Amino acid sequence: MAAPTDRPLSCPKPLQPGDAIAVVAPAGLVSPDSLDRALELVRAAGYRVLPGRHLRRRSGYLAGTDAERAEDLIAAVRSPDATAVWCARGGYGGSRILQHLPFAALRGAPKIFLGFSDVTFLHAGLNRQAGWVTFHGPNLLQAAERPDQFAAVLETLAGRRPLRWALTPAQVLRTGSAVGPVVGGNLTCLIHLIGTPFFPDLDGRLLLLEDRGEACYRLDRHFNHLKMIGAFDRLAGLLLGQFIECGRRDEILDMIADHLHPFAFPIVSDLPFGHDDPNEIIALGSPFRIDTHELSLHAVRPPFNDRG
Repeated sequence: MAAPTDRPLSCPKPLQPGDAIAVVAPAGLVSPDSLDRALELVRAAGYRVLPGRHLRRRSGYLAGTDAERAEDLIAAVRSPDATAVWCARGGYGGSRILQHLPFAALRGAPKIFLGFSDVTFLHAGLNRQAGWVTFHGPNLLQAAERPDQFAAVLETLAGRRPLRWALTPAQVLRTGSAVGPVVGGNLTCLIHLIGTPFFPDLDGRLLLLEDRGEACYRLDRHFNHLKMIGAFDRLAGLLLGQFIECGRRDEILDMIADHLHPFAFPIVSDLPFGHDDPNEIIALGSPFRIDTHELSLHAVRPPFNDRG
């Protein structure tokens, strides 16, 4: 599978009242009770729900077989009725369906696609092979646990909430400014894409990394792996999200600084992306500007196509 040319990715339409949101479980199985509550929240917010046909299926620790999960995702991204596709949860299993997905056929027809963690695999495929801007943010079941977060997600996907974050000096690991498309997501998932046609192009990019439940020595191994393949050689900047249940913050940041001291790009940490609250939305494949002198991270332009 040849890598697409490096051109701007296609942005989806923003979410409008009454639009349909397709809900899929491309990885781990979902709790029926939690799912029911979450779907009712979507309906109560004024949106229609298009649940995947196999959304409640179980195949061991997966939400159905690979074929069933792929079928639901393909139906969702191809549906003429759905404006958005919201992944119910992460877990494990997204990588198993990557080669079942018709990425080439999806070019030029982007939808809002939202999720994180194991959904990193699908973000990478849609960014790299379908040319879509996608949205790294809460899976449906996570968002439904907090009414304020749920409302913020819908406001963001409607284009009413700017993608802008003020930084503090304590978040700055290395000073500088840079502009580039954001790529990445979960560090462990990203490592497992190395050597595949889905691994992101890192040239001139802002790399977002987050993780959960990985001991510091494992994170060390991942950063060393990225360094050995030259991943940091032409990077524009590094955006570190949350590293939850991974050990002491100072130990993790010292390890990262040790690996990256030969490079000059800006590095910021403790951004609100990942497995903790808040887990805010950032658009993958869309250009952002990081400036540690102004202490800001913000979208260069809205990641939506208002022309439809």
